[in-house]
Amino acid sequence: MKNLFCFILLLSACSLHAQNISGFYSGTLLNDSTGKEQQYELALSEYRGKITGYSYTTFIVDDKFYYSVKRVKAQRNNGTLEVEDVKMLGNNFPQAPDKGVRQVMIIPLNERDSITEIKGTWKTTESKKHRFYSIGGAMEMRREADSSRMALLGHLKDLGEWQQPVAQPAPQTIAAAPTPAAKQSTPKATEPKPAAENKNPVAPPVLAYNKRSEQVAERFVATTDSLVLHFYDNGMVDGDTISVYLNGTNIISKTKLTAAAAKQTIQLDPSIEVHKLVLVAENLGTIPPNTGLLVIQDGTQRHQVHFTADLQTNAAIEFRRRKDK
Repeated sequence: MKNLFCFILLLSACSLHAQNISGFYSGTLLNDSTGKEQQYELALSEYRGKITGYSYTTFIVDDKFYYSVKRVKAQRNNGTLEVEDVKMLGNNFPQAPDKGVRQVMIIPLNERDSITEIKGTWKTTESKKHRFYSIGGAMEMRREADSSRMALLGHLKDLGEWQQPVAQPAPQTIAAAPTPAAKQSTPKATEPKPAAENKNPVAPPVLAYNKRSEQVAERFVATTDSLVLHFYDNGMVDGDTISVYLNGTNIISKTKLTAAAAKQTIQLDPSIEVHKLVLVAENLGTIPPNTGLLVIQDGTQRHQVHFTADLQTNAAIEFRRRKDK
């Protein structure tokens, strides 16, 4: 694998020299030209003064889901952190993006030990050759304590850019930071030994959907009695198929996830206090597990939920109807 991502535990003394920016972040980018938002995820690692990482950007146009995964680099500059694209690793754009156009994030730094919330700006570089002018806007992000649900990680694994963490014991530590494994030296004593190859692996059992465990991916309060559900594959279209149940009733049966939206409108029964959507994996596609994006249109509000399911675990979304005052 190239430029493998690996966790390391940093000693707390390291944060005395500079603000700790290593970690995972998610939020939105607002385009000043169109007034529309894009969902954005960022993973940064600082190792021996060099800051590297990855970004994941998504947006929806005409009910079609688009994404891009990029390798990035960053540097501190007069009280700010400048994050710039290095290389496009994957996307599903209808045409190849111009190689001369890069995105630059400007993130103000503060005097705290680590960044928790970010309000900055972003812009694109100009491409005089193809007459692309710079655009930009505002950005808001927060540090994620639990990165396991970030769609960025799934894409990095699919692209061969990710490996499992290597644990290094330390008496005093701060938040784990992602670091390119090729650039770090790990003591041989802590290197994990390769597991013995199992020539006859036993496949996990396929459970009936109502016998599987549930993992709640999101909880929210609905503002209307009618919700529109939009289901997408979250980037790598690999044949994932799902069924969906609302309060125990099947509303979608064996629908394949693609970049185009699979839509379903639901009415909320006022007699039910807590409504539950259960997303059931009918298969694992060619890249397990079954992953996707659910966009819930609730009046003028939109909720985006990245979900993961397999043949033993369902994904669930719970929501209440807001009581009018």
